[in-house]
Amino acid sequence: HAHLQKFQLETLFHIFYAMPKDLLQAYAAQELYHRDWRYHMDLKLWFRRATASDGVPAHQQQPTYFYFDINSWECRLFAGNMHGNLTAGLMSEEDVRVRVSGAK
Repeated sequence: HAHLQKFQLETLFHIFYAMPKDLLQAYAAQELYHRDWRYHMDLKLWFRRATASDGVPAHQQQPTYFYFDINSWECRLFAGNMHGNLTAGLMSEEDVRVRVSGAK
């Protein structure tokens, strides 16, 4: 699973969405988390907070997010309702961490 660090973002999303309940899906999710992507449990989408390097002004009242659109297979600016506190539905690092049963 260490070689997932070398994969392109789109490849990780493909593994995540194409291999449900597979151990590789869990490892892809873990790698996406390390790349600052967060999975929203209710929306079933991956989000990343926009930064100044993305060309988004740093002094906004509400944070701006990108999401991975599984229909167009690309990252897009999230234009949804931010009043519902998007971050409330995001998985934590503990939720994403791969646990191997029977490990000693």
